[in-house]
Amino acid sequence: MNSKQRNALNQLVMFSPSGALIDEALLDLACGHLSNQYGFCVSEMPEARLRVQRFAGDEATRMASLESAFKLDTPSLLMATRGGYGLSRLLPKLNFPKLASLLNSKAHLLCGHSDITSLQLALMKAGAEPVSLLHGPMACFDFGAEQGADPLTAKHFLRAVNEQAVEIEWPVDCFGLNTKGHTATIEGPVWGGNLTLLCSLLGTPWLPSVPGGILVLEDVNEPAYKIERMLLQLLHAGVLAQQQAIVLGNFCEPKPGTHDNGYTLSSAAEFVRSQLKQVPVLLNFPFGHCTPKACWFQGGQGTLTIEAGPSKLGARLVQNLR
Repeated sequence: MNSKQRNALNQLVMFSPSGALIDEALLDLACGHLSNQYGFCVSEMPEARLRVQRFAGDEATRMASLESAFKLDTPSLLMATRGGYGLSRLLPKLNFPKLASLLNSKAHLLCGHSDITSLQLALMKAGAEPVSLLHGPMACFDFGAEQGADPLTAKHFLRAVNEQAVEIEWPVDCFGLNTKGHTATIEGPVWGGNLTLLCSLLGTPWLPSVPGGILVLEDVNEPAYKIERMLLQLLHAGVLAQQQAIVLGNFCEPKPGTHDNGYTLSSAAEFVRSQLKQVPVLLNFPFGHCTPKACWFQGGQGTLTIEAGPSKLGARLVQNLR
């Protein structure tokens, strides 16, 4: 795989490995925006709009569609139409070493988040190169609005696709890191994704071990205490202590419960940090089931910088895979 191959990437293929489309009009709009605004030659796998119960086709159909997309000869951006639930059913049936080899040799770029977390992490463990795994936007959620994608979402996405580079800045809250009078720099492979999906892979053959990593986590529709419980599950399983940093993304402002009495996501993050010896926990990373949305390469080496600003801390995450 080389930069020339990836620079020429203008084929975009939609596929649906998880949940069925909720509104096909969103995919129509997304295809139009990606074609007309950004110049992609957009196509769909034939099964992309199927529905069997809550799924985009039965297991055999979705697996065959995914494998066919990976086998395409033209280097392509393979974008999930949406997440939902469904990939957990496919994991035992997929040949991940073969799929990872196809991604690498065909110079494809697999893009998505949410339920796609499990697919990307299994491919990462099987040897897929970071430049082939973009944890980022999906068609319906991010490109299906009438006005198209949020400009910042599109900026991050296009830079990653065209330049294999990521640079994200955000105002950060941080636990466990003293930045007074100096800048803190952390380096390591960036990995992770949806918190629920990551926990679901614990104890399975598909979760990679990433010592020294920068672990990015997000979720949606989960109250703060459930987020804490899942973070503690990762802690007790030994995952968090191996990391250089834990970066929490957008959790869509989990609503306080009637018994929370001031307990928030920050409370959960602070408690989890107190159980770790050296690993800082950062908040407010602009990624998740939200808009605008950053993106990052799964398993790609990254540099995380935290420094004091005029009013609060600022953070920057950079990846450059060229």
